[in-house]
Amino acid sequence: MLVDGDGVIYESAIINEYLEERYPGVPLLPKDPLQRARARIWIDYCNTRLQQAAGYIAHDHEVDKSKEKLRGYLETLNQEMRDREYIAGDYSVADITYIPFFCRLQRYQTTIGNDLPHVKTWMQRLLDRAVVRATP
Repeated sequence: MLVDGDGVIYESAIINEYLEERYPGVPLLPKDPLQRARARIWIDYCNTRLQQAAGYIAHDHEVDKSKEKLRGYLETLNQEMRDREYIAGDYSVADITYIPFFCRLQRYQTTIGNDLPHVKTWMQRLLDRAVVRATP
């Protein structure tokens, strides 16, 4: 949740877009409309697929089925990250969206290993950022 003056904003993707508009000097989304759309697609992918399956696992709901779905989503993401440094061009809010997922892998009973080399490299790149390392 974000409180800004009298306003209260919740839901991480909406908070991120709000911050993009509120503080345009620190761009969080690509300037190119196609890359912006790509970023939004991958934000949605994380929020509606990865996080849903992971949340089910964390809350002991349809765990086996959710693990299977999560594995498929990660394999799709692995293919997408082939030959990419970041998911939508330069580092953006699309990448930032995945950081909480990567930080909670143990809770989600999953690992990102050598079988997902492109996701693994991307994850390490994100988690090695100074601002992420400084976050408890």
